[in-house]
Amino acid sequence: MSATWVQTSRRLLPRLRRLSGEIRPTFHLDSVNEMSPGALRDLGVAAVLWDVDGTLMGHHDDRVDPALAPAFEALLAATGLRHAIVSNCQEARFAELGEIFPAIPVVLGYETGAGAAFRVRRGPRESWRGPGAAAASSDGGGPPGELRPIRKPSRGLVQAALEELNVADRPAAALMVGDQYFTDIASANLAGVRSVKVPTLHRASFPAPVRWSQRLETVLYRLKYGRPRPGGA
Repeated sequence: MSATWVQTSRRLLPRLRRLSGEIRPTFHLDSVNEMSPGALRDLGVAAVLWDVDGTLMGHHDDRVDPALAPAFEALLAATGLRHAIVSNCQEARFAELGEIFPAIPVVLGYETGAGAAFRVRRGPRESWRGPGAAAASSDGGGPPGELRPIRKPSRGLVQAALEELNVADRPAAALMVGDQYFTDIASANLAGVRSVKVPTLHRASFPAPVRWSQRLETVLYRLKYGRPRPGGA
């Protein structure tokens, strides 16, 4: 069973009732291909926060899905758009994401005795931010074993990404893109950021518990809000 899924579930389940009011995205889109630099500029978007697995590629793939790559590259190249990845991953995947997306900061979070610490990777380079940064980096760069990972849904992870992109004072200018209601969309809503929900890519590539949770959250969403409207909530 995926350790990340277990940690996310432990964080999510006690908050399920409250978070059910935070899962409505600003937009439902059928694909990242429906996003364009011009459309984002018209919406006043200056920063895009990305989920990766299920949103841009299958589970732990090593490249953006070829069907999405042209649209994604166009967004990366667009003047005036900044990008970051908000991750729920384990250490090994964190390093992989730095290699796959060397030009995009990848943000991971930990709880320390001194407060939250956020680890940011840009290619091979790492830095820390947040009140617990000194404690978390005290062993020379890697996270000490006693640190507790912060998993989505998390307002703090999103805020750390906004700070990294220098738009923390303008959360309404950011857009979170993800495939899961209770992690990606809830994180965006908790942080006051707009969001795009896309269908999960290559669902069969995910561990069974993750697939079950994806089905369950779809059922819960439809019970609360009805069937999603394309382009809207």
